[in-house]
Amino acid sequence: MERTSVLSLPVELLYDIHIHAASPNLPLACKHLYAVCKSAPTSVHAQYLIESYHSARAYSTVADIISLALRYPVCTQAVLDTIIRSPEYPTLSSENRRKRTELPRRLFRNLSPRPTSIGKRKRGEPEPSGWTEDDDPLPFLRYLYAHPRIRTPGADSWEGYALTKAVHAEFIPLVQFLLEHGASPQTKGALAVMVAIRRKNLPLVRLLIERDGPRQTYKRPRMRDEGPGVVTGRDGISADSARGNDTVTRDNGAKRRKLGDRVQVNQEMVKTAVQSNARDIVEYFIHEKGCVPDMQTVLLMGASR
Repeated sequence: MERTSVLSLPVELLYDIHIHAASPNLPLACKHLYAVCKSAPTSVHAQYLIESYHSARAYSTVADIISLALRYPVCTQAVLDTIIRSPEYPTLSSENRRKRTELPRRLFRNLSPRPTSIGKRKRGEPEPSGWTEDDDPLPFLRYLYAHPRIRTPGADSWEGYALTKAVHAEFIPLVQFLLEHGASPQTKGALAVMVAIRRKNLPLVRLLIERDGPRQTYKRPRMRDEGPGVVTGRDGISADSARGNDTVTRDNGAKRRKLGDRVQVNQEMVKTAVQSNARDIVEYFIHEKGCVPDMQTVLLMGASR
């Protein structure tokens, strides 16, 4: 009797093995299994993630099925839709809605600064461009936050990892999105603010600190009292806002009370700005936020002149 290898089985059987094994290591056994699992239909990916969730619950505490599914690169919007339509997907109770879905680090891990000036480019190299509202992972995040059957994601998952990476990449639309959905720049010792200081990006520092800070809009309609256009500075934030002239906003002609800052400026931030030679940020901290530097920072300021 001729022996039959597992690799010679029909792909439908391999799909079943993959689902019931619920192991992320199985596709790594050989190139053939990897190709079969990677090219599997959406329904197979969804069922595999459901089985992985049931398997994980047996030996560990898992927040919810969406939090676990999002950790896997195969978890796309189409896969999530299939999971949610499954009869095995739990109904959200009022108590469960108060809990948060965890945002995985994989969505933000590859974010890095993009060049904003053309400069010298190699032949055939694409022209550099800034971040837009349609760059990943923003469309996927908007889907997660808007879906009525998904618990509201926690913007501060993994100690504010998402906000810190967005600030490092100077991905302004993503920073704004996260702030609007509850991300706190105070997390992990205000690490996001420290990163913005080291990037020497004053508009970004203001955006993180001030609740009434400048809101970047790529296609902002003109106000009645504005001239022919709005002059924008770095990252598309208006020059007036970056200088602090946007402290009072108006709704239907009425003044809106200024909100408190998200982060309290401290001496460590001033020292970091001095060490980074970000003089505009130093002036902002001292003159606008009233933070008095310590003696060591004062000496550093004197030495840098």
